[in-house]
This record gives sequence, structure tokens and C-alpha cells, in this order.
Amino acid sequence: MPSGVWYVDDDGAWTMQRSAEGQNVSPLLSHADIGKLMHARRLPAAAGAPVRQFPPEFAFDPATGAALQVPPDTAATPPWVPPYGAQPVSDVPPAGAAGLRQASVPLKLADQRAREEHAQADASLPMPPPGEYEFFSAQFGTSAAALLALDPRKAVLHAWLPASKRWLALDPEYGGLLAESDLAHGAWRAELVPEFNSVLVLPTSHGLACIRPDVPSLSYVVEHVGGAPCAAAPVWFQNRLWAPLRDDDGRIRFVNLDAAQKPGSDVLLDGAVELGRVGAPVAYNRMAVWPCANGQLRLQLQPDGNVAASFTPWPEGLVPHFEFGSPYLSRDGGLWQLCFESRRGTYVYVKLGVQAEKADALAPRLCSGSFNYRFATKLKTAPWEEPEHGDDGGKNQAVMPLLESGAESGVSSSVFGVKFATSAGLSSVLRSNERLAAQLVQDDELRETVFHTFAVSEPWRLRLFVHEGMLWAYHPLLSRIDGWALQA
Repeated sequence: MPSGVWYVDDDGAWTMQRSAEGQNVSPLLSHADIGKLMHARRLPAAAGAPVRQFPPEFAFDPATGAALQVPPDTAATPPWVPPYGAQPVSDVPPAGAAGLRQASVPLKLADQRAREEHAQADASLPMPPPGEYEFFSAQFGTSAAALLALDPRKAVLHAWLPASKRWLALDPEYGGLLAESDLAHGAWRAELVPEFNSVLVLPTSHGLACIRPDVPSLSYVVEHVGGAPCAAAPVWFQNRLWAPLRDDDGRIRFVNLDAAQKPGSDVLLDGAVELGRVGAPVAYNRMAVWPCANGQLRLQLQPDGNVAASFTPWPEGLVPHFEFGSPYLSRDGGLWQLCFESRRGTYVYVKLGVQAEKADALAPRLCSGSFNYRFATKLKTAPWEEPEHGDDGGKNQAVMPLLESGAESGVSSSVFGVKFATSAGLSSVLRSNERLAAQLVQDDELRETVFHTFAVSEPWRLRLFVHEGMLWAYHPLLSRIDGWALQA
């Protein structure tokens, strides 16, 4: 059946034997894990009797004709693509810019008014094995959304077993192993092609990896495209997935894939360039940009429909600062990168793209895309504009916006962020490894809600993700993953 191969014994008991990919179901998955992951139907069981499961395609027990129960929460949920919940790959062009700290689904805490900073989380998960993880929630050979934890630097993938309550590693079914990634934490991002067996598209040291996890068999299949290390992360642009690779001769070559992971013609950058430290890519309208320490690596849609690559060095003395968050998306669709101009000793915002527009700033702002923070005050005005009535009462605190969520169907726009003390300058705090007390906040159009308190070094490296209607918070130095219910 579409869900896989199921076997019925002489007593009428059904078990799943092979996944939809044809792989044997792992014996490490319990009967209850399969039930939850596959949305198995069931017969109402008498007290104390074992629960009988049936394939999700069944509405009735074939032996008796009895109607089967549909498990609760079988409604399809949008996939979560790390690090910021990007829209999965689709033929529908994205509504806004890709690559900013903007989730593709509206997010709002349930019972927001009742939240307290020292209250216990609604739920918690144990940590995966030691590492630094990114989290995917989607169908991976499962009827329900499955949760995967990926450590890009170690190239290891773990699946969460919802009934056994444990993480188990996925192994390659055949062919090669997933390659590692050496991209910095802030430069890494992934794309996801949603299917029954969804495909992850990841940057690695061996090219762009297309990996198809199969949770029922605890296995995956991977294909690496390009045959050279990824110089930066991929981004969905003009209905294709693009990533820059660095060849042995030092030259940059862009590989691209369509939604079916079929490669297109490579686009070459003229001459060898030294990018320096790279940031995360952003794409909007006819342009995709990979900001780097030494300049802007860019793809531009040409009037003839072709895509051209270029590299523009920053003006002399200009150094970009990626640690303050995303570039700022202005109301006219421009993307502005925070830089420091050493000649004048001032911060400036530089418009990404062809135009060399600049705007001086009194101080750097922490930014998620459409919103930026002046210390702990959320603003939607341009980050180089100072408020008429500046309130610096909150100058000893700052908020790093982790996720921006747009307004939709009655849910107002909001920002989830980490609030922390800034006794020293903001730039030096962001470079510090000292342990800091921090708060998780939801800041919407009505109020700021503090809903969690924790202490850890570099609290702004917290990763938020959504799975099964919960917002989860992961930091590699914490002892568990806490979660809070979201408004349905």
C-alpha cells in the first residue's frame, strides 16, 4: 500500500514489514512507534487487551467489517525546515524573501497571558547524543510528521521515536555516507522537498547532498551533486535550488537543482575570488546574494531569462557583521547588510545588490528581517533611523530575534527572541563565551511575554523549531529540549 508493506497473521493481527521505500522496518521501532508514526487505525480494545493496529489506508477491519478508529491529530502539519522554518520547496513562488529569520507559518503561544518566566515548560524531550543539531519535522516515509535531528559537522542523523521516547541513528541503506559540512553555525541552512519520503538538501564538503531519510527502516539514501565542497548554503531562487561550490582551482561554480532534484547547467563565476567568512544567503525577486567577508557573491536573473553570477567586493574599509542577525528587509524590498566602516569608525547599512547605497547608523541593531531591535525595543522602522523619542531605559538589555512570524488568520505578527543583559558593548557581548542569564520572549503587537528563563554561554545560539503543534527550544549546552504549546 502507499504507506508500505503490511502483513496479517492467522489471528488477523497486522504488522508493518517494509517501508514505502521497500526497506525492512527496523526491529528497534516498537509496535506503538509504528502506530504513532504511521497514523495506524485501530479497533476499540477491551480493557487490558492488546491494541490491534491496521494500515492507515483501512477504514474497516477486513475480518469483521467493524469500523476502525482514526487516531487523533492526523491533520497534516506544515514541515519545519531549519534553521528558521523556511517555506518548503514548491512550484508556488515564495511570498517574501528567502533566507531571513522568518518562519513560513504563523506562530503564537497558546494561553499567552498565563505564561510566566519561571514556569515549567509544557513538555520536554531528552537531548540527542552530544553534538550541535538542526531539527526537521516532516514526513520521512511516515504518515505523521517525524522529527529528525541532524548534526551537519558530524554528518549524523537521528530520528525521534515518539512512543519509545528515544533518539536512534539513521544509517545509509546503500551507497555512500552523508558528507560533513564545515559551514559556520550562522551560515548554515537547508532546504526541504516535501513528499511522503521528503528530501533534505544540505550543503556538504562533497557538494550539495540530497538525502532521503526513511524513518521506519532507520535508514537513508544520499546523493551528492557537484563533486566539490559547498562554499556556502543553498537557497531556493527562481524555482531552483542554488548553491556555490569551490573547485580545486579556487573558482566558484553554482550548481542548481529543480524540485525533482534534477541538475541544471552549472553557472560559473569569472576568475578566482577569495570569499572570506560567508554568511547565510538571501533571495528576493530577481536576485540571490551570499554576503561574505570580502564582498557580495550574487546570482541575478537576466532579461533573457538566464542567471548570471558575479562577485562585488565591499568598498574599501568596509567589514560586514553577520553576528547581529539577518539583513534588514526594507518596505521597498531592498535588503540591507550591517557593516562597519573602519575609516570613519561607524556602523553603516549597505544595500545588497548592484546599487552601492549606504546609510549611516548610530549603533548596530539586532535584526530578524522585517523587525530590528534597538537594545530591547522592537522596531519596524529602518535600523539606521533613530526614534524621535529615544528611550534608553532598556539599554542594559538586548533582544536577539530568533524567529519572526507573520500575521495570518487572526494570529498577529510576532517575534520570538532571547533577551539578555548587555553590561558591555553589544558587539563585545556577542563575541563573549561567558555564561549569561537569558529569557525567551514572544513580542507581538500587544505585549512582550517572557515564558522561559535559562543560563548558558551564547544564549543567542538557541535553535527554535516546531513539531506536533509545539514550539521547542534547543541549545547544545542545555540538558533537555523544552517545548510550549502553540495556538492552533
